[in-house]
Amino acid sequence: MISKQQIKYIRSLHQKKYREQFQVYLAEGAKLVNEILELIPEAVQYLLYTSKSLPLIDISRFEDRFQAIEVKSSEFEILSTQKSPQGILAVVRQPETSLIPRQDLGDLTLALDSIRDPGNLGTLIRLADWFGIKNIICSEDTVECYNPKVIQASMGAILRVCIHYTSLADYVKEAGKNQVCYLYGTSMSGTDLYTISFKTPAIILLGNESNGVDPMLSRSMHENVYIPNFNLSESRSESLNVSIAAGIICAEFRRQNG
Repeated sequence: MISKQQIKYIRSLHQKKYREQFQVYLAEGAKLVNEILELIPEAVQYLLYTSKSLPLIDISRFEDRFQAIEVKSSEFEILSTQKSPQGILAVVRQPETSLIPRQDLGDLTLALDSIRDPGNLGTLIRLADWFGIKNIICSEDTVECYNPKVIQASMGAILRVCIHYTSLADYVKEAGKNQVCYLYGTSMSGTDLYTISFKTPAIILLGNESNGVDPMLSRSMHENVYIPNFNLSESRSESLNVSIAAGIICAEFRRQNG
């Protein structure tokens, strides 16, 4: 049986300030929670489930690692952040904050300037995982990566991709000065993506959904790129969603560099 204090604690984690205070986040759904149990069972603080959802998860192997609590469906609806909850929720400890690697970033890194939509950030994390990108560097005003909507949209990729928050202006300045890697920005006035020979290691900078990359950051890039529009009709979209644009650019980078 879950206590009133535990309900209050888990409900508080719907808010960013308490996730930061307690250094935990909420993960929901059988697929995501099962993946957490396989990869980092030691990070689970609580696992909550309803009687109907129990067949979807095997907790017998982990009962000595954390507290598993069966709750009523009515209680779960209060605890869940979703409109149609599956009945499985884990409270997971956040990984310890790590310093941003300066030399061993891998051949490709994403940098995000003021991404505000949780769904976009989650999709970008999932995309990074797909393309073998280990690190994402975020501006300090980018949406929190432990927002429940980000966790859900990442589809478990957040367990494999390291997310770092810092001053992008300082980070880009240092990377350019020390020639740590090549800096590629995204801009409607940049060079056609398909005429560029990408160099490695590289950082690809993606901008805010409404305003794009900050002009000051754009000026610090070694090269700015744009994705050409192949719609020859007069009526066409003005721009691409940031995660779609990232997917196209990363695919071209991988085509060139493997």
